[in-house]
Amino acid sequence: MALWIADSERALTRLKEDVQTLCAQPACLTACGDSVICAAQDGAHVYTAAGEEIAAYPLPPGICRLCALPDALYALSSEADSVSLLCPRTGRLRLCARAGCYPRDMMLSRCGRYLLLSGGAAGEAMVLLAQDLQQIGRYALPGVVCAAAFGERDMYALCAVEENDMAAHVLRISPRGVISQVQRMSALPGAMRVLTDGSLLCGVAGEMLRLRPDGRVLQRYPGGLAQSIRVIRDGALVADPVEGCVMQTTLSIGKSAGKIFLGASPSDVLVF
Repeated sequence: MALWIADSERALTRLKEDVQTLCAQPACLTACGDSVICAAQDGAHVYTAAGEEIAAYPLPPGICRLCALPDALYALSSEADSVSLLCPRTGRLRLCARAGCYPRDMMLSRCGRYLLLSGGAAGEAMVLLAQDLQQIGRYALPGVVCAAAFGERDMYALCAVEENDMAAHVLRISPRGVISQVQRMSALPGAMRVLTDGSLLCGVAGEMLRLRPDGRVLQRYPGGLAQSIRVIRDGALVADPVEGCVMQTTLSIGKSAGKIFLGASPSDVLVF
């Protein structure tokens, strides 16, 4: 397994026994079957697990998130306000659907049947069928929806809400569509994911918080502003472009986040 880091101001880097510098101006990453796909300024670059480039093709503009199944690539465009379903080998467009206004985040459900989108300034989260991008759920939320994540049963959203100042609201969406507040923080929000133990890792300006589903704070980590969180078995990897680093957190109470990569502006990280 290697560590892949998309650093938009430097390059895509693959770290294992040595350091490989790959495509320039990378934005985000995903694993697809036995390959890694990177969305960069000039389009998609497809690599083997060993870092050999095997394909390249154009992408819609402003891709901010990628997700993939073995035969399907999902590309979220913050500029085109859309999500595209592409062939991961050739880049051929299969389907396209609207995705709010300046959408920010996207993830597949564990079973691979559903796609969850944060609709950005549209103030909504959407659930689509991964097979045909048909919308099956739409939830009105306050402010700008910056991140959304599947939990075991519920879904969660992280929103930027302008009150007297900017506040980050963590919201739970029940299977019946009931929306309730989990936590409120007086800071600009970034990324969020649900960890393997069911806790939530939320990035806001100046720190990251690990929360129980009831909102109780389990852990605080200093940071800049997390842009991407990748869940791993015993914690998470966090790309923080403000701090210029990739950090690793664990599920152990009292352990601080360790910096495992120093760069310029890491926007995404992947273990593959």
